Amino acid sequence: MKKHTFRRCAAVFAACTVMATAASFGTASVSAADGVTKWGDANCDGTVDMGDCVLVMQALANPNKYGLNGTDQHHINEQGVANADVFENGTGLTSGDALSVQKYLLHSISTLPESYKQGNNPVESTTTTTSTTTTTTTTTTTTTSTTTTTTTTTTTTTPTTTTTTTTAPKSNFPDMGTPMNSSATMVEDFRDGNSKYFIASDGWENGDPFDCGWYKSQTSLDKGCLTLSIDKDYSGKYHYAGAEYRTNDFYHYGYYETSMKAIKNDGVVSSFFTYTGESDKNPWDEIDIEILGKDSRKVQFNYYTNGQGKHEYMYDLGFDSSEAYHTYGFDWQPDHITWYVDGKAVYTANQNIPKTAGKIMMNTWPGRGVDGWLNHYNGNTPLTAYYQWVTYDQKGAPNGNNNNNNNNNNNNNQQQNPWEQNNNNNNNNNQQQNPWEQNNNNNNNQQQNGSIKDYGTAMDSSATMVEDFRDGNSRYFIASDGWENGDPFDCGWYKSQTSLDKGCLTLSIDKDYSGKYHYAGAEYRTNDFYHYGYYETSMQAIKNKGVVSSFFTYTGESDNNPWDEIDIEILGKDTTKVQFNYYTNGQGKHEYMHSLGFDSSEGYHTYGFDWQPDHITWYVDGKAVYTANQNIPKTAGKIMMNTWPGRGVNEWLDQYDGKTPLTARYQWATYNKNGKSGSSNNNNNNQQNPWQQNNNNNNNQQQNPWQQNNNNNNNNNNQQQNKTTASGLVDYGTPMKSGTTMGDDFRNGSSRYFIASDGWENGDPFDCGWYKSQTAFKDGALQLSINKDYSGKYNYAGAEYRTNDFYGFGYYETSMQAIKNNGVVSSFFTYTGPSDNNPWDEIDIEILGKDTTKVQFNYYTNGQGKHEYMYSLGFDASQGYHTYGFDWQRDHITWYVDGKPVYTATQNIPKTAGKIMMNTWPGRGVDEWLAHYDGKTPLTARYQWVTYNKQ
Repeated sequence: MKKHTFRRCAAVFAACTVMATAASFGTASVSAADGVTKWGDANCDGTVDMGDCVLVMQALANPNKYGLNGTDQHHINEQGVANADVFENGTGLTSGDALSVQKYLLHSISTLPESYKQGNNPVESTTTTTSTTTTTTTTTTTTTSTTTTTTTTTTTTTPTTTTTTTTAPKSNFPDMGTPMNSSATMVEDFRDGNSKYFIASDGWENGDPFDCGWYKSQTSLDKGCLTLSIDKDYSGKYHYAGAEYRTNDFYHYGYYETSMKAIKNDGVVSSFFTYTGESDKNPWDEIDIEILGKDSRKVQFNYYTNGQGKHEYMYDLGFDSSEAYHTYGFDWQPDHITWYVDGKAVYTANQNIPKTAGKIMMNTWPGRGVDGWLNHYNGNTPLTAYYQWVTYDQKGAPNGNNNNNNNNNNNNNQQQNPWEQNNNNNNNNNQQQNPWEQNNNNNNNQQQNGSIKDYGTAMDSSATMVEDFRDGNSRYFIASDGWENGDPFDCGWYKSQTSLDKGCLTLSIDKDYSGKYHYAGAEYRTNDFYHYGYYETSMQAIKNKGVVSSFFTYTGESDNNPWDEIDIEILGKDTTKVQFNYYTNGQGKHEYMHSLGFDSSEGYHTYGFDWQPDHITWYVDGKAVYTANQNIPKTAGKIMMNTWPGRGVNEWLDQYDGKTPLTARYQWATYNKNGKSGSSNNNNNNQQNPWQQNNNNNNNQQQNPWQQNNNNNNNNNNQQQNKTTASGLVDYGTPMKSGTTMGDDFRNGSSRYFIASDGWENGDPFDCGWYKSQTAFKDGALQLSINKDYSGKYNYAGAEYRTNDFYGFGYYETSMQAIKNNGVVSSFFTYTGPSDNNPWDEIDIEILGKDTTKVQFNYYTNGQGKHEYMYSLGFDASQGYHTYGFDWQRDHITWYVDGKPVYTATQNIPKTAGKIMMNTWPGRGVDEWLAHYDGKTPLTARYQWVTYNKQ
């Protein structure tokens, strides 16, 4: 919100507050049809006033505090959102809703809602207002000398009734999914307020892991949807009361779909599934869609066949399923199950598929004894999941992804929205093929020229080298032909396995019919050598266990060079991921696995890397996803692509099943010696706190909540650039803040506020003593090292820095590079305890060396912990500096990474001021947590600075 707009809005609020107060005696209220909720009553206090306007604006401007899952005790709830949706009702909460309520209070409009979203049909109710009866008596007395006359006039107003029509507030959440298929075999639309096919489970439980009984009272159809709620079981029969809906009838092969908004809370599940079992005198067959409340940005797919499960697959949604309706479905056929999200096929299973018809079910429940899976349930109630409709279509997914895959027509394999109808059996352009299904109709796995969807970025036609295989020829590449490379490549390279006649370059794996090798693989390589710059290709990978599709640079002994290589490799066993790696003079072990968020075998995507003297940054579809900066290759190499089956590497690739032919496709390859254009990460759209006023027109990076910016740096559109530090490490984090309550800049070579722990130990799980000698100011940073304890007093020597002073509520932040090694921890935290004559209160940021692409947050209040949360960083914390911080307030802790809030805790928050600390240490007796420490030394973490700002 721009400064002047905010001031105008604030002025309107102030004026409206005065006017509403002055006119409050005449303010009418609008009751909802059910007599419980009121239109405009955002805070659900039974009245409509300026407090509702303020809460709407707070919820929009600061959702972390006042939104649906806000930390403030007075945050808006779901009914409040429904009540407040009075401007273009059906669009959800907007600033227009606050203005409509103000208009209503000022009598500018007479009813709420003020307007409706197009196509949003209101549920009508009637509000009756009756006027009062008034009697007026006038007495006139005339006095004369002889008589007195009295006249009385009575006027009575007749009662009148006026009727106005309003609509009942419902739980209106944004609907981001595909529309309901009204022509399906079975259609259950809960928005009608009833159910034809489903009944509620009532009065029993299922035992572990369900920590609840099922109650019909926990279900409802009176909010324009089906709600399934978790609450306390006030009868005392079970710990909690859960909710479950199930059909009476059984359904078999076909397409199942629902529109659902899930619950966000540790320890609970929102689900949609089919089930049959012993109670139906059937084998246990089940197909699941489950959203775990601990991370509502993912969905878990699973199935059971005759009780055999362990088919779990976790899919990253790319959105928060608790914030809006989305559609979730699965197409169940005799030989496969394909799961869909918002109409898009996202995952397919084809092993040991269930065979038995089952009931369609949805339930919401808290877990018991499954904290490792769901996280610990905190007892928060009530919690509600919402379902708009459920459909089942016997014909399968309407895009043709059913049991008719073995035809001889022109199937072009382009995935379509499953509700787009295509009832003809010829020229199917929309049928998704499972990669394992072979057709003997010479249609090259159902993919013809031009039929594969291109999801990537466009080719850079101005690059230094441009090779467009779509032209049907190659100017810069040649095929490897007639040799092999030995293990792990279980093939020879043959030019005959390459082709340029299908509007792309195809590299295929086949049997070697000459008998020379087990299999025939394909490889393309340049004649020329290329050095620093940006490399990119458009590729569709192979989906099959045991094989690799690749794009890379390589040079080695055959070129009279050291072995230098930079890799992009997609392993056919899981084509939703890509592996990055590199070798410098033969030294590798830099593997990093990145989750793509899509299936790379289903279309073209762009993959690239920007190779510079001090770093390599890999890109997917034009977006930087990972950077390495240690021991970077120096030698120019050839650009190469190949496809091959593995031998002796089953742990890495899985066992190859010998299936042929298998084909990867490449549209083009480019190299630009100028590097990646715009790779300096200049974001102009990072989130600002709307309640925080800046007087400087800055369109730059997100501000930490405590930072006020009153300077006049106009048009400062560029956020901090990554820079190389004195130690050679790249600084990817946010800059150190000036003007904070406490700031200690270790880059100056000293510390004003911290001292080193020296000469003692803390016992398990710390397998070290703390030594000042393990700390140093070097290369523009504070270094905390792990080494052997040569005095023999302890097994190892660790390092710890701590403040003399105690600090309370406020924002804490550091710039840190962590250690990468099994069994060790690099940390930043606050602590106080018995040694300070205080309760044990602690707030932690810990990077475990066994996986430096994650960070663990935790806290203790009076010694009570078990609040661990593991956050995936999206980068390797050991390969450069990043900023890590936390905002500690009385009612919450919010952790930050590189200036962005990533996690908030609100339960049992620490209250006692503590010292700020950092330490590095090897673990003892905690191999399950840290992995076993191998004794490697020295190991060093680096810290550039620490800040604290009191709030």
